[in-house]
This record gives sequence, C-alpha cells and structure tokens, in this order.
Amino acid sequence: MAAILPSRRSVLTALALTAGAAAFPGTGMANALSQAGPDTTKPRTKPVIFVVGDSTSSAYQQSERPRAGWGQALPLLLGPQATVFDYAWSGASSKSFADAGLLDRVLALMQAGDYLLISFGHNDEKVADPARGTLPDTTFKEYLGRYIDGARARGGKPVLVTPVERRRFDSLGNAKDSHGAYPQAVRELAAATGTPVVDLTASSKDLWQKLGPEGTKSQFLFLAPGEHPQYPQGSEDNTHFQAAGAVAVARLVGRELQSKEIVPPGYFLNIDAVADPLLEMYWPAERPVDVPVTLDVGPGRAFATVQSAVDSVPAGSLQRTVIRIQPGTYREAVRVPADKPRISFIGQGGRPEDVLLVFNNASGTPKPGGGGNFGTSGSASVRIDGPDFVAQNLTISNDFDEAANMGMKDRQAVALHITGDRSVLSNVRLLGNQDTLLVNSPGAGVQARFYFQGCYVEGDVDFIFGRGTAVFSGCEIKSLDRGSTTNNGYVTAGSQDLSISYGYLFDQCRLVSDAARDTVHLGRPWHPSGDPKAVAQVLVRDSWLGAHISGTPWTDMSGFSWREARFHEYNNRGPGAQVTPDRPQLPEAEAGKYTVRAYLQGMDGWAPQLAGARADCSVVPAEVVA
Repeated sequence: MAAILPSRRSVLTALALTAGAAAFPGTGMANALSQAGPDTTKPRTKPVIFVVGDSTSSAYQQSERPRAGWGQALPLLLGPQATVFDYAWSGASSKSFADAGLLDRVLALMQAGDYLLISFGHNDEKVADPARGTLPDTTFKEYLGRYIDGARARGGKPVLVTPVERRRFDSLGNAKDSHGAYPQAVRELAAATGTPVVDLTASSKDLWQKLGPEGTKSQFLFLAPGEHPQYPQGSEDNTHFQAAGAVAVARLVGRELQSKEIVPPGYFLNIDAVADPLLEMYWPAERPVDVPVTLDVGPGRAFATVQSAVDSVPAGSLQRTVIRIQPGTYREAVRVPADKPRISFIGQGGRPEDVLLVFNNASGTPKPGGGGNFGTSGSASVRIDGPDFVAQNLTISNDFDEAANMGMKDRQAVALHITGDRSVLSNVRLLGNQDTLLVNSPGAGVQARFYFQGCYVEGDVDFIFGRGTAVFSGCEIKSLDRGSTTNNGYVTAGSQDLSISYGYLFDQCRLVSDAARDTVHLGRPWHPSGDPKAVAQVLVRDSWLGAHISGTPWTDMSGFSWREARFHEYNNRGPGAQVTPDRPQLPEAEAGKYTVRAYLQGMDGWAPQLAGARADCSVVPAEVVA
C-alpha cells in the first residue's frame, strides 16, 4: 500500500506551528528555511521580481509537469533587465503564507529596487479553515498590508495582483465571477495605500470569455487519460493551468505591468516570443519554496562520514536532503539506495579538489567475510541508485593501485556507479583508470538519464561505460597515458539497449591527453554477456578533440564490429577531429534530432539544462549579482 502523504495544507500548518524549523532529536537533521536565493550581501545590477501567492502563480516541480503557474512562466517573457524568483506556494492564503514565516523569508531576500508581486485570494476564500481563511473587508486587507509594508521597508516596490479567475461558465457559455468580494478588496486596498495593482481577475475573465468553454480546456489542466505519463488517469482541473495557460496568464500580468508603467519600458521584450511553452518552460526538481533538510558532514559536524548522513535519511522521503560535505578526504564506500531519492552531495570547499570521496576496491577485490569478489559494478567508491540525485563541487575517486596488484586478474575499479534517473552532476571530478564511470540503469531496456555539466572525467580503458543515457556538457574528458605508442585505451564502452534511442552525448567538451598521437579510441561497443540487443549509441559533437584521438576512432570489441554500433561525430574541431572514411559523421539533417534536450527529455520532459537559464524562476542567475 502506498504511503499517505501530508497535504499542502497540513505542511503549511506544521510550518506555522514550528516557526519554520524542526529538529529531529538524535539525528543531527534540521529543516533549513534558507535555500539558494539572491545574494543579499552584494548590490544587484538588476532587480528581481519576487512572486508570492498560491497555486495559480506557483512554480511546479518536474514530477508535476505540465502543470504550471503564471509566476513560473513569467521569466520567459522578460528581457535582460530583470529576473524572476517565484516563491508562491500551492495551497497558501495571505494569512497562512505569512504565518508560516514565508513572507519574512522573502522579505529578507529583497533589496532596494526589487518588485514584490502579491497574488492571493483563492484560499483566503476558505473562511471555514482557520489556518487560511480571511474576510475580504478586514483580515484579508490586514494581511496584504503586511506584504506592502514589508516590501517598502526593504526599499522594494509592492504590486497587488487580483486573483486569476477559475474556469467557470454559465449555461449560456459566459465566463462567471468566482472570487466574490476578494478582488474588489484588493482594488480598494491598492487605492488606499497607493499601491499599483494588476487586475488579473478582470483580464483573465475577458480571456476565458473569448476562448469559451472548449477553448479554455487547452489552458487549464485538462488531460485525457493516457495523454501524459505523469497524469495516467487524466485530469479535469478548472483552477490550475498547463504550460500554455500559465504563459497566457503571465502575458496578462506582464502587459498590465508594462501598460501601467509599473515597470520601466522594455521589461517584457519577449512577451510574444514564446513559441512552445511546454518545451521552453523550466520545471525544477523541487518547488523553489519547498523546505529541504540540510545535513553537515565533516570534522566537528553532526556526521563524521558521508554514509552515516545518507543512512539517517528516511526511506521514501520526498523531501530534498542536502548533504553539505566539508573539505577533507572521506575514505569510505558510499551507497545511496533506490528508496532514497532527492539527495544532494554539495562540496563546501572552494574547488572540487577540496572534497574527496575515495575508496580502492577493484573487481577482483575479495569481499570482507567471503562471498566472492566485488565484481566491476560492486567496486564503486560511490554508488547512486536513488533518483533525482545531485552532486556539486567535489571529487569522486577510485585509487586502486593497478601497478601494485599486477597479479590480480580483474583490476577494473569504478569511481562512480550511477543508476538513479534524472541525476545532475556539476563541477564534479571523477578519477580512476579502467572503468572510472559506470552510467547504468536499473535494467536492460530501462532508461536512466544523467546530466554532467562542467565536469572532469579521467581514465584509460572504457572509462565511461554502461547502458545509461548520459549527456556530458562542457566537460573535460582526459585519457591517461598508459605509455604505449600504439594503444592508450578507449574513452567509451556503451551498451544501450536497441529500444533506447539515446546513449552518450558529448556536447561542447574537450577531449585531452598526454598520450601519443593517434593512440586513443573514442569508443568500442560493449555487449554484456554477448547480448546482441546491447548496441552502443555515442555522439561526439561540437567538441574539441586532441591529437591523441585516433584517425580511426571507433574499434571492435569481443567479436562485435563497431560498424554495427550507433557511433557518430558532428562538427568537431581540433587536431584529433579530422574527417576520414572510418569516421561516421551525423548528417546535417539529423543534427536537430540529437540535442541535449532530445537525450534527456524522456517521457516526462526533463530539462536540467535550463536550470539557471532565462526560463528558471528558482535560482537567480549569476549575472544578476554585481
């Protein structure tokens, strides 16, 4: 039986009761209200538009796609003058949001010149709920006044936004009012306090009237059974939007902000430029306002080892757990099991070299207490089976000494073995020799996707291998010099099932080595146990290849011809990128089908490459800070 999860309402109430922080006795775990946000210690070069409100303006996480709020869509419409931080929370009212401490959290992040868009009403109407209900002429205005006063005290610019209309029509097909006296209360408060107002109630009602009962279904979360993998039973939701509706409502907000000169001219340069909302919008792994658990590892911290921190995480938790690892060397074998999703390893040093997770098992290393050897997959210093894993700013290594163990038959030694779908590694170093990185999946024919951004991977033989789908974006791939004048190894040994269209993509990478010219192969086809359905797919595109790459970069393996694999290059450069008859080039007409998005999107539209880009409303881009 599936576990019963707490409702958004109960979480809000719990936050209010605990003042936003709860300790777990004896575990060293604590909730952290402070997530990644704007750097308030430095003046920003351009303002942030903060959005606070309820589910209609909230940003939704990847598992809820294509559901979206208008605050989540707002960044797509902006030009370069500002950015958006969406702190709206599904289920919140003006009262419960403030009582939970979330208003204080947002105000603490604001600086002079920032905007605060305030959009409540949907849940304030639930007057029978003491945690959320407010009265339009009294408590609703009183709570909204706190937002106005708080923003002004920080030098910010508050903007009231009346609640967007629900999808409600009368028997004649006319759009109906659905918020009673609450929109008028917002208008009256705006006039009384001299606060700009966006009348989203009026503009959205006009839009729904224009589209009609059938046309509005494409804007709201109406999905047929089987239409979307994350809503297998379908959906008929008259309150919440899918991507197109979120963009349409965001346009209403943006146009009124511009026409009333609430923001300077030119802010919404892209208001009509969104061609495909479903592809262009970004769904983060968690909603920006969600509260992570933060664990600290290192000398004098709550946990001495990384594994002890992982062990403390409850199985099945849907909450992000951020494990902050202090500088140092952690000699241990780390395992994150499949029932522990959403775990982050974040190195706290100034460089990835400052935090080292390392062990030295090899395939032929006997297991303690008997039971045979570890085997290749079991030799990993770090193994990640939990989905939605994140690693940043650290090094993972297997320092098994091949030279000191020449008598061992099986000397493959994995640094990282990863199977958890939708995992992201950025600024991570992966060190080993043979079989450094095993990108795997839970089973043949099952896709698992990994995004390596700005990473460094080194090894010599088959040092990136397995059946997973992996994108290496802006990475450095170093082939170690084995001292040979003819063969210094192979970068990849893919084994993707034929049913999986995408294997490894190296995009805008640098392939480097100190090895002799023409002595390293880009890859060979690995068929585990002779499986004829395991047919490697590798594309190296738009990358720089050093002189070590062979003029015939693909080669056979265990009797299987490389020519039967799915090996291609496209638009590479550098001394190792010469085009020869033995180097299949991806046809120009096919290039658009083999992009970062194509490799990673799967059935659920995962797009981690958009994090930190213009579409992201969960993290302020670096260029915002001076």
